[in-house]
Order: sequence, then structure tokens, then C-alpha cells
Amino acid sequence: MTTSDSTLQDEVMAELRWDSSSNAANIGVSAHDGAVTLSGHVASYPQRIAADKAARRIRGVVAVANELDVHLPTSWQRDDTDIAGSLARALSDSTLITPGSVKATVSHAWVQLEGTVNWAYQRSTAERIARHVVGVVGMTNAITLTARATAHNVDKEIRSALHRRADLDARSIHVEVLGNVATLTGSVSSLAEERAATKAAAAAPGVERVTSHLRVIPAPILVGSRS
Repeated sequence: MTTSDSTLQDEVMAELRWDSSSNAANIGVSAHDGAVTLSGHVASYPQRIAADKAARRIRGVVAVANELDVHLPTSWQRDDTDIAGSLARALSDSTLITPGSVKATVSHAWVQLEGTVNWAYQRSTAERIARHVVGVVGMTNAITLTARATAHNVDKEIRSALHRRADLDARSIHVEVLGNVATLTGSVSSLAEERAATKAAAAAPGVERVTSHLRVIPAPILVGSRS
């Protein structure tokens, strides 16, 4: 039994209203064959990300098109120079990022992150820092990872890591590592599981990039359970 478009739309809207960090007041939701589109506007870039994550948590959602615009309140609007200065200070203050390894440019409140770091967590840390700088409306993360010699059994290590995750059923996920690229194939039951699998694989030593070919196949809804 699959979730109808109208039910999926209602479920996503309910989750957006439940999650106060997404502020659903000006968000519209449409659904078609498991693909959800978010439209309208939010007051900050973190709210845009929060809305995207909220939609991906819903059972039955197989894809999300995030078309939300960021309309900053007047008091939050800043020129590019101010944003760049705040971002540079925040990056330099982080104990997780090697000083000077990440550079940021700002154009019309949109941030471009560049540079080379050693680990995937440093790349995600830089993105998280930039996301919460006041005035930012969007971001492109072009940070690359230092090429490392891939461990011979890294694919086995990734599989073990996937199976350890409480938020992920990894029985239908297959891992192949070629050079510094890990490729995931198979299926998961939600976009949240796909994100968890990709994140776990990206944390493996020697992996520079993760390519996901995972298919989202929602688990059947048991009769009598919440639809």
C-alpha cells in the first residue's frame, strides 16, 4: 500500500508545522508520485535547510524539490563585505578546520566555499558555519578533500559502519570503492536513510567522494498503522 499524494502532502505540512525551526507559515507543499515540491519563502537560510530535512523525514517521500526563496527581514540584511568578514572570523575560530584551508567568497549574500581539507567532517563543519552566518541566503560548497591512498578493505569498513547505524537498515545497500570514490547501490526506505548512508560512507578514511545510486522504496504500511 502506497501513500496517496494528498496524504503525503498533508504529512509533510504537518511535519513542517511541528518542526518550529522550519517556520511553515509561508511554505506550500505539493506531491506527485512520492516527489514533494516545497514552494514559497522562509526568513533565513537555516529555515530553508530545516524545511528540506523535515520533508525528507516523511515516509513515502522519494524526492524533494526545494524551491523555497529566502526573504531576509530588513534587520537581518547585510552587505557582502559584512557577511564575508563574519564568515572569515567564524571559520578561523573553529578548532575543527585547519587555518587557511577554507576560503569563502560572497556575492549578493550567496556564499561560495572553496579550498582543500583532510576530512569530510571538516567540509561539513565549514558548511554548517556558513549556513548560520546572519545575512546568508544560499551557499555552494566546492571544498575538496585531500586525495588519500584508499585502504584495501575500506569497502568492508563502510559496510560495517552502515550496519552499526541505528537510523539505517543497511541490508539492501551495496558498497563499491574505486580509488577514492565510494559508490552506493541498492535500496533504502526513505530519503533520511539515504542521507544517513551517504554521510556514514563519506566518513571513511580515504574516501573523497560518495556517489549514491540508492533507490528509495518506501516500506509497506501495515494495515491498522498510521498512514
